[in-house]
Amino acid sequence: MTTDINNDLVSIICATNRLDDYACIAIDSLLGQTYRDIEIILIANGENCLEIASGLKEKYGNDSRVRVICTNIPQLAFALNLGVSLSGGAYIARMDADDVCDPLRIERQIAYMRSNELDMVGCSVRLIDECGNTIGSRNVPQGGEIDTSLLFGNPFVHPTVIYKRDLFFKCRGYNAGFNSEDYDLWLRMRRLNVKWDNMSEFLLNYRMHGASTQRRILGYAEVAGLALREFILDKTFANFLAVIAAVGKALMRPLRS
Repeated sequence: MTTDINNDLVSIICATNRLDDYACIAIDSLLGQTYRDIEIILIANGENCLEIASGLKEKYGNDSRVRVICTNIPQLAFALNLGVSLSGGAYIARMDADDVCDPLRIERQIAYMRSNELDMVGCSVRLIDECGNTIGSRNVPQGGEIDTSLLFGNPFVHPTVIYKRDLFFKCRGYNAGFNSEDYDLWLRMRRLNVKWDNMSEFLLNYRMHGASTQRRILGYAEVAGLALREFILDKTFANFLAVIAAVGKALMRPLRS
């Protein structure tokens, strides 16, 4: 684990199991950030990780801000934990390998975090299709709405978030889920009375396409299990309603794994 932490450095963690045009567009959008004190940790994961890592190093190896890590384990939660454990920044930023960052994303979010003394911040997103065309948007809950909405859905878009590295380790990192590793982490953060918010600015283009894991039954089943865990730990009426809502959503979804 890295011990020398830079208080101004933002470590951007991005995992990918392929090297395609989407990944290159995503990485290029990170390299074009106006906030210059960044490191980009790319985790090539899955059975073709050596080939992917080689391609990433060939394309981006000359940029001192880029580090490439390889793991055969294809699970996203493991890849993200690995990336964060090797990071050197006091701030961790998430990014997916098929999305696109606004050039001002990191600068605006870090300024917002510092001015509001936050532990974590996300933002609204534009929705884009396979060709990069805007097809919609998603406005995210803000302020006091976040804790309430967390019981019944995910109030953060995972690849938009920046959180403090020390908070991540206090929560013991990502520890569950193939499709819900972020939601599990937010629930555990809430127990620590985290200070978080979402920005109304659209600072990321979130790509919707056939390879997306959105709305798969496994994700809904995992969320139902997490809701039950939170109710057992804190038997409030709100947490009970969250269990009912999560189970209902899981039962209503078609059986796609």
